[in-house]
Amino acid sequence: MESEEILDNTLISKNRLEALVDGVFAFAMTLLVVGLSVPTIPKAEAATELPVYIASMFPQFLSFLIAFFILASLWIVHHEHFHFLRSVNKVVLWLNILILIFVVLVPFSTNLSGDYPHVPIAPLIFHANMLVLSCLFLIQWQYIIRRPALLTGPIHPDRILDAVMDRVPIILAAVIGMGLVIFNAPFSSMYMYMIFPILMRAVMWYIHSRRAVKNGQLA
Repeated sequence: MESEEILDNTLISKNRLEALVDGVFAFAMTLLVVGLSVPTIPKAEAATELPVYIASMFPQFLSFLIAFFILASLWIVHHEHFHFLRSVNKVVLWLNILILIFVVLVPFSTNLSGDYPHVPIAPLIFHANMLVLSCLFLIQWQYIIRRPALLTGPIHPDRILDAVMDRVPIILAAVIGMGLVIFNAPFSSMYMYMIFPILMRAVMWYIHSRRAVKNGQLA
């Protein structure tokens, strides 16, 4: 009885933490658009100059879209984490604070890579930001599933595997992206965040298909 009381004293209501995370994600996703500045062009020259300027902004638009969808997908991942949680302890709390540090850095690293797409250090910082952020989410998930006292109930092994597979594409994209930057293809490295999620979805579809066939055979 005493041990249960001690355990309860270490647990924290998850509602306030969720509210903080939602607010920071919303702010970071909104702040991404600040990097897309509207040019000041004389009206007489706008018809010819504006299309050229917009075309030159392709790296900024690409970085914006990639970062926005990554943050959106990580917010969904965070929602999935907390769906299984009854409450949080101090480890989960501080893991979330670490995650938020790198979430608020995303607009900076995104604008940097968009403004200087061919300068290696700029996309390298973006990839490092995404790598640390996605690894922290994976660490948090592995910690959560090993703490039954924090969970609302048991998690099916298939769901655990699917969740890991959902988190791997950004890690792979960041690692391969950093490699491409080192081998002098900094701008091309950004496309990894579109390629790996598609590949991983194909792998997951194959795994689910094989699983369905196996279950059908067992039935």
